Parts: sequence; structure tokens; C-alpha cells
Amino acid sequence: MKIYDFLIIGAGSAGCNLAYFLNKYNRSVAVVDREGIAGGASGAAGAFLSPLPGKKNSYNSLVNEALEFSLEFYENLLDLAVNKKGVLRVPNSNFDKEKLSYEGIKYKYLSSKKLHEISEKFMDIEGYFYEDAAVIEPIQICNKLTQESDFFKKDIKELTFKDNLYLVDGICAKNIILAQGVSSSLVSMPYMEISPIFGLRVDAKTTTKVPFNIHKNISISTNKKDNTLSIGATHERHDGKEMECLTTCDRCSFYINNEQTQIKTLLKQAKELIQLDNLEVVKIYKGARATIKSYFPVVGKAVDYEKSLKKYPSIKNGTKIPPEDLEYYPNLYVINALGSRGFVFGPYLAKILTQNIICNEPIPKEISTQKLFYKMARKN
Repeated sequence: MKIYDFLIIGAGSAGCNLAYFLNKYNRSVAVVDREGIAGGASGAAGAFLSPLPGKKNSYNSLVNEALEFSLEFYENLLDLAVNKKGVLRVPNSNFDKEKLSYEGIKYKYLSSKKLHEISEKFMDIEGYFYEDAAVIEPIQICNKLTQESDFFKKDIKELTFKDNLYLVDGICAKNIILAQGVSSSLVSMPYMEISPIFGLRVDAKTTTKVPFNIHKNISISTNKKDNTLSIGATHERHDGKEMECLTTCDRCSFYINNEQTQIKTLLKQAKELIQLDNLEVVKIYKGARATIKSYFPVVGKAVDYEKSLKKYPSIKNGTKIPPEDLEYYPNLYVINALGSRGFVFGPYLAKILTQNIICNEPIPKEISTQKLFYKMARKN
């Protein structure tokens, strides 16, 4: 039986990018997913790569650093799958003019008159144009990222660790990396409370030429190489712990019941931004994206919550125990909660986690598993 250096469970943006970076260090990698490569939320994603404007803070700094890295990474990886024409951000209740015009990111203000000069199809809107933005083809990208890895389509239910090796449904590996998105974790990590966010995207044909990506409450892509465009949005956040996404939303009655209403709303909002002539929906994608309340992604070694508190009960009272002294699941790591920016965060976080595993480089505190562990332990 072949023994892999790493088995990655989950073949979305997080898992596929991680496979790529581990392969660059000549590690043997297997990837497993019950739906296939990019078969869940990542394949359904609009895959828009856009900056996060506004006054600088730790979250938008992380997003924008990741964006800069990921744009260059994807262009070098598979230029044909990247359409970099920038994005027009139209003010809304969450991003008003003041936030969009903050000078931390280079932009160009485009009045309604200027937009009509660019295309007579624009509605009477105004916005802020950011040059460093793109839309990518998620399935093409994920297939390219995993071409040096072995892939298995399996629904993993449990992990068995014996003699310093994991045996997982006939696959043997020295290390496990959980990149499962909204699925229930295969080990107990109560400090990482995942909330699913439902995303909807349609691919459509239109005779309108859309000059660049447009974003308000929904996102519209520029025309792709096959002359279709994508229209997508994040619709609902579900915080109920009882909900688990077991497969793609095509098989989930929770979502199907209101699908047509959501598509109608999505197209209506798109047409409020730009006139889309002869619009024809050709494909519908749905998926549940994984987030935590802070919206930060999470990467690092998987802390064993129960064993750590048993060993250091004073953590609950605020005693500072160094992260290296905590108890961890053996040879087990996690990369999750990328949310609606899965393809922005994917390469950047995969590089950070790979360098942590291989080179012992530190993981930034705000995205570490330890931060969540300490927060829950002291709260309880």
C-alpha cells in the first residue's frame, strides 16, 4: 500500500491550492472529496477576485494582501482561466461612497455620464473602478492545481490513527489536512463554529458586452472567453448548528424550494446595473460556503480542545499557556472558513500553511486555530 505524505480531505479552493503548494516541496499528496474536484461550493462560486475597500483594518488588509498574491499566482498558473479586467463597485448600504473612495486602494471614480460613454447599456449608476480585480474559471483552476496529486472520490466518515499513520478508507497517509468547508469535522474542534452561507450563481448568454466586472449587492462578470457571463450573490447565512451540508445544494430541499425566486431576484438586480439584452440562463450553480462569525479564515494545527483544557484548566481563568504547549491531534491540520472569498484566500493561505508545516514558519495570529481555541476556552 502506498503511503502518502499528505491526505487532503476536501477538493475545493482550500484543498486544491494546498495540494499544489505541498507538491512544490516534492511531497506525495492525495486529495479526496465526495463530490469530485471543485464539486461543491468552490465549483459553484462566481470566483470573483476583488479588493476590499474602506478604512484599513486587520481583515481588509488580509483580503487585499491575499488578492495581490493570488492574482499573480493564478495568472502564472493558468492564464487562460483568468479574466482580469477590473471591477466597478457601485455604492450600497454596506459600502457607501466614503468607504469606496478611501485612498488605501487605487481607484478611478466613474460618473453615470462616463459609464454611458463606455457603454450605453449601463443604467443611471455611478461607481468606483478598481483595476486589480478579475474573475476566474474555478473548475479549470482546481483541476490544474491538483494535476500532480492522486484524487479519490470518497465520502470519508472517520479517521484511524495507528503506528504514526492514518488509514482512511483504504488510503494511508502520514498527515491529514481537513479542508472540508461546511461539512462536519472528522475530529472535535468546538472552537471552530462553522456557519454556512448560501451562494447562488448563474451563467448566462447575452448580446451585451460587459466591459468589466460589476459589484453592488450582486456581482456580474465581464464576458468570458465562451461569451457567457456569471451573475452571483451570497443570499442567506444559516447559523443553526443542526444544519450540515452533506452534498451540493442541487440535492438539498432547504434551498430548492426558493431557488426560482432567488434567481428572479438575482437577474432583476443585475438589470438594475446594466441592460443585458437577449439574456438566457444556461446553467445554475448553488453551494454553501463556510465562515465563522469573525469572517477570518482559519489555518493551522488542529488543537485537541478537551485534552488541552484537561492539561491546563487554568486557561479558563486567563492563564497564558504558550501555543506550543497545547495538546494537538497528531499530524493533523485544518484550512477552512474561507467564506465568499475562497479563491482570493486559497493560494495565500495554502502557502502560509505549507510553509508552517514544512519550514515551521509562524501562522499569523488572527487566522490561527490557537486564537479560536483560547477565545472559546476563556469564554467558557
